[in-house]
Amino acid sequence: MNELTVKNFKAKAIDDRMMALSKEERMADRMMDLSKEERIEQPIYFTAVGKLIKKFKETGSVLDKPRSGRPKNSDETKEAVMAKVSASPKKSLRRTSTVLGVPKPTIHKMLIEKKFHRYNLQILHHLNEDDPDRRM
Repeated sequence: MNELTVKNFKAKAIDDRMMALSKEERMADRMMDLSKEERIEQPIYFTAVGKLIKKFKETGSVLDKPRSGRPKNSDETKEAVMAKVSASPKKSLRRTSTVLGVPKPTIHKMLIEKKFHRYNLQILHHLNEDDPDRRM
């Protein structure tokens, strides 16, 4: 057998095998082949592909379901904090925290998120014209 015949025989065997597989199995098989051919850092495992296919069949999407639990901060809290800080920007975080009943780290995170930065006015020593005369 020459080399071309061997390749044709292998291709035909692969095609026959692919026809017997379902659409999902063919997709999984192709993904496995791609991960081997491309030498991906983290290979694609058959179980992961199977889980994605199962999730797609059940939900119609491969996105994760929304997580349960308490939201980080409500929009009302964020609005109240930003209104309070805008109204009196010179008040400390600690005082704002006690007035609103929101933890200080939460207020600090909100301000960082909104790109607020601390600004301390520094008074520099400035010599007047007659100051050298008054020095010792």
